[in-house]
Amino acid sequence: MSRPLHWAILAFAFTAVASIALQNVLLAAIALLFLWERHRNPGRSPWPRNPFTWATLIFLVSFYLGALVGVDASESFKTVHKYLTLLIIFVIGAVPFTFPDLKRTVRVLVAGGTLCALYGILGGHFVQHLDRITSFSGDKMVFGGMLMVCLLLQLWLLKQDPRNAWGWASLLVLGMALVLTETRGAWLGLVAGFLLLVWKWDRKWLWAGLAGLVIVPFLLPAHWKDRLVNTVNFSVTYDSAHRPVAANETRILIWLAGWEMIKDHPLGVGQGNVSVLFDHYVAGTPIAEREPNVPHLHNDFLQILAQNGWQGLAVYLVWIGIFGWMTLRFRPPGPEAAELNWALGTVFLSVLVWGLTEYTFSHQFMNFQFFLLGLQVRLWRISPKSGNAKGSKGQKIRPSR
Repeated sequence: MSRPLHWAILAFAFTAVASIALQNVLLAAIALLFLWERHRNPGRSPWPRNPFTWATLIFLVSFYLGALVGVDASESFKTVHKYLTLLIIFVIGAVPFTFPDLKRTVRVLVAGGTLCALYGILGGHFVQHLDRITSFSGDKMVFGGMLMVCLLLQLWLLKQDPRNAWGWASLLVLGMALVLTETRGAWLGLVAGFLLLVWKWDRKWLWAGLAGLVIVPFLLPAHWKDRLVNTVNFSVTYDSAHRPVAANETRILIWLAGWEMIKDHPLGVGQGNVSVLFDHYVAGTPIAEREPNVPHLHNDFLQILAQNGWQGLAVYLVWIGIFGWMTLRFRPPGPEAAELNWALGTVFLSVLVWGLTEYTFSHQFMNFQFFLLGLQVRLWRISPKSGNAKGSKGQKIRPSR
């Protein structure tokens, strides 16, 4: 990997949480540098060959198939092209050749996320007095998901260097910012990821985490406590014809309307058509007044089912299963590599949990996640015979062939 490509990848990692515009500019630069290097040094294909990469390719193709068989292909192809971007960033994420490169990239990514969190706290909360803080650009819920991921990765960095004061300060800033986004799905995702992380690393922290889950809700301000309680307390009111007329959470009505759409279109409506058809399924219901413009169904599984049909959901579930299988079967060259593999695996799980209440396939976040998936694929290609991956400065680990 050339130095310009290396620095471009680090720049992408550093600004990934900040802005989708910066992501796209740097992604274009990285792609051009990547292609130039392939031209100058032709040889083995950069495509990492393993079951998960092929499952990823099929999964992304399923969005195009859903668009073709959906209700309006012309509407679908206005936005479905972004999944080609995800494929590119997935391959680029697998570029670094050494374990120190991987560790450095994670550290830079978390540092950028911490700066964005600090900006959100100081500028968004204290200066602008926002109810829910955001990053320099982007949605507050997307920002919450990115902070969730950065928190889990920062825990891995602290596992390697528990005396790093800056690391603990970063953890505090990221945690405060995540709370101020009020992204409840990301809160739940963080809890799931944290419990899985410490279960593997040191189970005495598991009990401390569970105790914290019991105590923290009592310490939260009333507004946050109510949002947290509503996350797990659902209620729906039906009329005499058994049609939902009210709910304590708007998402419940969105999910019910989405399910009606799925029953009418079992092969999927195609990318971009959920929001077009949604008005038909909520006409005359309270949600038509409370949420007149719903771009998605606030649930990854329902959204993919509605867009890509039952066949698309099956591909998605297989993709998830193969990721879990690859993560568990990885034979690491050393303890740090094993812990990074597990940390990235918990990130994947936390995103799945967050995706139960949000559609996480927004452009900004999925660039971010597929970059991390590429890093994990790079990690899987490190040979277990190449030595103990302690991540010391300058230590090179040969990729497996």
